[in-house]
Amino acid sequence: MDIKQLEFFVVACERGSLSQAAECLYTSQPNVSKTIRTLEHELGRPLLMRSGKGVQPTAYGKRVLEYAQLIIRTTITISSLALPDSRNSLCISAYPSNMIAHLLADFYREWGESCYIEHREGTVEEITDDVQQGISEVGIVYVAEKQAATFQHILSHKNLSFVVQDTKKICLYVGPRHPLYHAESVDFSDLSSLKFMRGVRDFFSMEHHLGHVSMGVIDTAALHNVVYTNSDHLNIALLLETDVCSLGLDFLHEPYAQYDIKALPINGCEPFLQVGYVQDAEHTLSTQAQWFVSYFQKLL
Repeated sequence: MDIKQLEFFVVACERGSLSQAAECLYTSQPNVSKTIRTLEHELGRPLLMRSGKGVQPTAYGKRVLEYAQLIIRTTITISSLALPDSRNSLCISAYPSNMIAHLLADFYREWGESCYIEHREGTVEEITDDVQQGISEVGIVYVAEKQAATFQHILSHKNLSFVVQDTKKICLYVGPRHPLYHAESVDFSDLSSLKFMRGVRDFFSMEHHLGHVSMGVIDTAALHNVVYTNSDHLNIALLLETDVCSLGLDFLHEPYAQYDIKALPINGCEPFLQVGYVQDAEHTLSTQAQWFVSYFQKLL
């Protein structure tokens, strides 16, 4: 049994026809039929019921189909993890971030085609898993100070370390269509009347820890969230074109401020989010990764 046999069987079931499966797989109908019959012979039972109207899986074939689809999806996922030579690449995981995207563009201008780039976005859990599994060399994260000890404890079991670069406040991001666009700052009491986008749902995400800011004066239950997304593209589009706003880290880098979006300070908000990167505790960062984290620190 091999992946090709399973793929032919799955496509035949999905198309309901051996001829249509052959067209989809860029091969001949006899080849599809022969491959599936070989699989049936190996398993010792028929997988398809064949008729003039096409094919459909037998009861046994339906069970095999579920596992075959799972195997193919898993194979595709594994293939997507294939990387160029790690000695000549920069592999980064981070929250969805326009600033990180611009920094990677700077990296490309500096290193050109001499170095491959792989960039992945996700939650803190996904980012740290990427680093632990060797998919990414560096993971950019931010964590509430009051959760730092818990976070470090979790990382110790994964043999990872968190290198803090700075501690930041949060701010309110608004676009030109927002009624507060011309304001200089906002109060905590203003937030309950606004419409928000909320970011990735993650135990270590900024939103999860807003109750720790200024002795809990932000009531997350009172915030009116109208959009949930982990898309930076959607975040920017809504800020520019609607009256929806978002909470974010107060570290907008001026040279990257290409959009008409303002970061309004929140009066009385103290720094509480540690910003830094996760790395394998036993390995020294590559030259490429060292370049990236040094420039990231300059942005902060």
